[in-house]
Amino acid sequence: MPAVARIGGTKARPRRRERRVLREEIRDQLIDDILNGRLSPGDRIIEARVAEEFAVSQAPVREALRDLDVLGFVESSPFRGAVVRQISPEELLQLYPIRAVLEGLAAREAAMRIRPAALRKLQKLLETMRSVAAEGDERLAVQTDFAFHLTIVEASENRLLQQIWDRMRLATTTFLTVSKSHHSLSEIAERHVAVLDALRAHDPSAAEQAMRRHIEEPGQWMRTALAEEADRSKVQDTQHAKRTRGHRK
Repeated sequence: MPAVARIGGTKARPRRRERRVLREEIRDQLIDDILNGRLSPGDRIIEARVAEEFAVSQAPVREALRDLDVLGFVESSPFRGAVVRQISPEELLQLYPIRAVLEGLAAREAAMRIRPAALRKLQKLLETMRSVAAEGDERLAVQTDFAFHLTIVEASENRLLQQIWDRMRLATTTFLTVSKSHHSLSEIAERHVAVLDALRAHDPSAAEQAMRRHIEEPGQWMRTALAEEADRSKVQDTQHAKRTRGHRK
């Protein structure tokens, strides 16, 4: 019998939450369940049960599943709904360079147009990232990181870029980095300083380079982490095979 998403075993959550935040929280928890094996390829994710566990309507669940479909974590069909698919490490890693190019352009354009209010907002978000990092709150760290990048994308005043960025949900790589790379939240927070400095200087080239580096380096962290994880899995498989042969003798 196919498994159904249990959202990491969470309890029902308050209803009075912004729908976008709920969508991101549900999406990120489902990704965590998939990456850590709580949901396996072929498992069905049933909207009504996920909505019940989050104490929300099915609308943000449907939106979260749509994001997962775009990112390649699930396949959706009219009759079966959303089904977890096998996603390769290479597919995960492909998200980073795409995001780096898109947000690099956003930072370049934002450097020419950003207003003092947006710069103050970015500084405040950076301070929030530092405080939640000190508290070890991964969920709030990811949400604040998203808000930082969204502010820059909006400051670019490039409407088409904003639409593509939002539709592709590329900011999900932040959650992947936090959950799999084993780098500290404090280190991840401080990596925003160079981007903010370049925007304050209104230097388009520096802003683009800082943003691309900001996103591409965690992509390398992920490559290393996934390779190490694959090596551990091979060792465990070898040990299991040896034990099995030993029992048969």
